[in-house]
Amino acid sequence: MIPRNERNRNFQPKHRKVRFFPILLRLAVVSCVTVLMVLIPQEAADFQTASIEQSQSTNLPVIGNRSDDSALNNEALTDKLERFAQMTTEKKERRAKEAAYYLNEQIADQVMDSDWSLIPSTVSPGDIILVRHNQPGKVNWLDKDYKLEPFGEGYFTYLPIGIGTKPGTYKIGNQVLTIQAKQFDTQSIKVTKQMASMKQETDRIQADQKKINLARSQSSPEFLFTTTFIQPVEGVLTTPYGYTRYVNGKLDSRHTAIDLAAKEGTPIHATNDGIVALADNLYLTGNSIYIDHGMHLFSQYAHMSKLLVKTGDKVKQGDIIGLVGTTGFSTGPHLHFTFWAHNVPVNPNLFFGTTPFHW
Repeated sequence: MIPRNERNRNFQPKHRKVRFFPILLRLAVVSCVTVLMVLIPQEAADFQTASIEQSQSTNLPVIGNRSDDSALNNEALTDKLERFAQMTTEKKERRAKEAAYYLNEQIADQVMDSDWSLIPSTVSPGDIILVRHNQPGKVNWLDKDYKLEPFGEGYFTYLPIGIGTKPGTYKIGNQVLTIQAKQFDTQSIKVTKQMASMKQETDRIQADQKKINLARSQSSPEFLFTTTFIQPVEGVLTTPYGYTRYVNGKLDSRHTAIDLAAKEGTPIHATNDGIVALADNLYLTGNSIYIDHGMHLFSQYAHMSKLLVKTGDKVKQGDIIGLVGTTGFSTGPHLHFTFWAHNVPVNPNLFFGTTPFHW
């Protein structure tokens, strides 16, 4: 008989093997997902939804559902975590891309964290605004729909404020646009009978207008510029934007551009980056260029003596695109310059030295 103390000393209990590693792995995974859900609630919620949809189509367990932890597929989980990380990275990249366009970080955060933004929110007839929304869709403005195009973290469109738009307040999304009254002066010019008769050549004028409409009907669905707009030529302002023009004593039209007089042959520069949508000799505006700056914004240059670019060319801010002249319906060497937003002429003075994101 073995003494009690000897039996206790020699006794070796049989330990049950416990598989700790799979349990620890599952706990670690659940902990990681929990931390992500706390730190990035919106992204984690999106990921949780995607996880549920994926599990329904593949019969995999839903992440975070403790009743299915025992059946957790580690390989599928790793794939989902990688996709979630990629989604978060792409979101940060889109936000950084858009933020770079604003004047400073504070303004960028304020705009990008808002549901709707009007830039600016107070304008005059003939102006233009940039609209941003955090969801895709359309904006109805003066009985016309404008599609919101994706860029960065938001969706954008330009809204032209036609020169005949009535002053007042207008609701856009959850924001209010204020249009202030503005008076425009008149201008009288005299031309020869031969030049005046040019306005009677309606067939040629209409044929040119078809070319112009076609060129302006297609625009890059993104902002093609990254810097400020410049005045295309140094010259004397002979006709401001918005003047009512009389020709030989008769009412002619509203001058929805600016005229800058300069010596013939003076270089004309691209106001900003873009793609030449049209470079052609037109009946009334002579040698003319339209540059697409994206999102249905075009700059127009008219009456040039020579074209130095062709349709389809990519240009940078400051590139020489032509020379000052007096071709077409013109009384002397000058540049007729304006912007068109969705085929509506808008005040070019708003652009010089700035960008729509800084208005």
